[in-house]
Amino acid sequence: MIRYLNRVMIVTCFAALTSIPLAAQIKSCDSPAKRQASTPDPNIKSNSLMNASGQNIVAPQSKGGPASKGAGCVLHIDNSTGYIVEFYFNGIAQGAMSPWGDYTTSITPGGAQLYGTATFTDGTVLTFGPQTYACSATLGPDATFTWTLTP
Repeated sequence: MIRYLNRVMIVTCFAALTSIPLAAQIKSCDSPAKRQASTPDPNIKSNSLMNASGQNIVAPQSKGGPASKGAGCVLHIDNSTGYIVEFYFNGIAQGAMSPWGDYTTSITPGGAQLYGTATFTDGTVLTFGPQTYACSATLGPDATFTWTLTP
């Protein structure tokens, strides 16, 4: 009986260790909800894409900035719709994606909320999310969070 339990424990530990790299590939699909454009959206804090004067954002290491102190993650947004989608991080506008487009960036450890909107000429808006993610240094530098937007 003890041999059997030891064998089960070894198999369980092996399965857990081999699944760790798979856990680093975090995927999420999101189907939109529809609302009127005139309705206030509690998920959007700022819809402005203006830069603040005196703004000092440090360049990432890949662009000549200093080496990071901890491992980050990769964020990939997959726009699997035929719509232009504006996207937001923590409620602040970050840009727009073309229909069927992709957006990939490096992110620092921590959590954030992703949100997207597709606005139409008839005054309606499709919303995607909110979707939260958590990048942890324990996931490693190759950990990828993929958010797929679907119609």
